[in-house]
Amino acid sequence: MGRVLTVVFLLGIGGLIALWLALMYKPSWYRPAILDEAGCQRARNQAVTVADDVSDRMVERRMFDVVLRDRPVNEWLAALPHVWPDARDVLPRRISDPAVGFDGGEVRIGAHYAADNWQVIIGVGLSVRVSEDGNSIEMALNGASGGALPVPRTVLKQFLDQILQSVQVEHNDAIEGTETLVAALREIRSVDELFEGVKIPNRFIWFNGDRPFRIESIKIDDGMLQLRIEPL
Repeated sequence: MGRVLTVVFLLGIGGLIALWLALMYKPSWYRPAILDEAGCQRARNQAVTVADDVSDRMVERRMFDVVLRDRPVNEWLAALPHVWPDARDVLPRRISDPAVGFDGGEVRIGAHYAADNWQVIIGVGLSVRVSEDGNSIEMALNGASGGALPVPRTVLKQFLDQILQSVQVEHNDAIEGTETLVAALREIRSVDELFEGVKIPNRFIWFNGDRPFRIESIKIDDGMLQLRIEPL
């Protein structure tokens, strides 16, 4: 009996260690940027350069591609609170260091979650595509993980509801050009809708010159998000 109890005890300890290691696991795609003041300025300048290039292409009124790679996008995310202070209020206090990864047809979104003396990297997979008729952008949640463990849907709902409520709060000084997307997200009343898939009208307004456009196609792979833009 003593040996049996010892084995059970050791298995229990081993299970707890394995669980702890699984929770502490950091996905390879999760690489939030850490920037100093000079890095924030550099990221801001790069974002302005991309925006200026898109503005120039919009004026030409011809279809063009915008290619975003996850590393500079994560640098923009890190610099955003320094450029737009209200960005700090979008995420709940327990969530920090957001980062994205582009791979396998998914936009992977992760963040550091800390609460009650424990912490974990929460990640979700989001599929994004243009509808067959081209009139909508279709988005759906494919699942989530906490470290190396899958997150039950009920737990994920509690986590995402906090973010969804933050997005639905009105911000008078929202970043120019985000109005269409933010307005669409505010229409989502339940995380269940994200699992089922939501549709956003495929018509957007580019802030510089109020130029309308649509997305012709979306490609997500190898750390890259490629959008084919059609000015209207």
